[in-house]
Amino acid sequence: MSKKLIKYNVSELSSEFDDDYVCPICFETYYKKEVYQCKEGHCSCKDCWEKSLERKKECMQCKTQVNSFNELSRNRQLENLLLKTDVCCPYSFENIIRVDDSEELIKDGGGCKEIIKLEELDNHIENCSFRFLKCRNHEKGCNDIIRYNQNEIHISECENRPLICTHCSNVYLLKTIEQHYLECPSMLIDCKECSQKIKREEMDNHVDKECQEVIISCKFSPFGCNDKIKRKNLENHLEQTNHTKHLSTAIEHLMIKNNQLSYSIDELTKGKEDIIIKNIQLSNRIDELQKGKEYKNKWIISNYSKINHNVGDRLISPKFGYAPNLFDIRFYKKGSNKQNIGNTSIYLHSISEQKNITFSMTLLNKDTKKSRTFTYFHDVPMTGWGWSIFIKSDEINKENGFVTEDDKVEFEFTITYPKPMPLLSN
Repeated sequence: MSKKLIKYNVSELSSEFDDDYVCPICFETYYKKEVYQCKEGHCSCKDCWEKSLERKKECMQCKTQVNSFNELSRNRQLENLLLKTDVCCPYSFENIIRVDDSEELIKDGGGCKEIIKLEELDNHIENCSFRFLKCRNHEKGCNDIIRYNQNEIHISECENRPLICTHCSNVYLLKTIEQHYLECPSMLIDCKECSQKIKREEMDNHVDKECQEVIISCKFSPFGCNDKIKRKNLENHLEQTNHTKHLSTAIEHLMIKNNQLSYSIDELTKGKEDIIIKNIQLSNRIDELQKGKEYKNKWIISNYSKINHNVGDRLISPKFGYAPNLFDIRFYKKGSNKQNIGNTSIYLHSISEQKNITFSMTLLNKDTKKSRTFTYFHDVPMTGWGWSIFIKSDEINKENGFVTEDDKVEFEFTITYPKPMPLLSN
């Protein structure tokens, strides 16, 4: 339980405070303050004396010269008299928890009625049985502020009080548990047919497969028997009713299905060799066609913010493409050389020189309209080919949308191989 903080001025707790107990400079009560006086007996709180003597070496009231704070004397008698003053408990007011300090306090007939000495006030406030608390269920949604001595009564009625479902053992709030009982899958409910108590989640299975009072069709209904009987009477029905005609019909249906299945198996077996041959031919054709088609993929760079590149440092993608003409992408976060400092460079490399390659590279952005795409059609030498200035390095960040929330940078790229040249014979 969390105690609710209260705001009050000690002068609001008693009518016995006169001007002698109030600092004439800051107009605050001397409660929990040290009181000092000049040689003429004029009193003020310690804070006011210290601030005043920084500006002028004189008493703020009688102008008597005061060269330093050490020339003042502490008025302990006044401090002690103040502490012996009778005050009421702040929890005697119903609105002691107030937002506006200027709001007038209102007495609560059900509040604390004790009168205590001012010197005992802090201890009393800490232990007062009328102190205000947050409900222990405030984190579950209860915003009520209650007095300490009313806490148990409130908790027993609080609609945000947690309760354990006696059927499924899950925890619900008092205000929601009744609705839960209407839906709880573990709650026992009566079967409408046999009155047996079954878990709600098992009721459908019970009715469909187990309940002996449910009326079902005969097992031979697909073959002509239209009788309806209770599940518990099914065996007697099968024993007492002549199903010879229906059994013959069932056997006939099974024979027809068996013949159809045998025929299908024969057809599949006959076509097996043809399918294997066609599959090999198709695979060979695909291999040929691939070399004149596009290769598309995505390259994802994880933990992007942790890549600490210097100029010339690079990150190399896995190999990709159609063998044996494979490629890789080389990513220079801080530029490929000193001429490109401050820019990100990207190059396409191959293990051997490739002719007439179209390469398209897209840096993805969470706003697809801001994605950055470059394309070129060129031979790819073994030294690589690409863009020394793809994008400024500092533009690749989360704010600009190029880095995902889980610190990844993603590229989509397409390689278009040249179409095969016709074979010529002289």
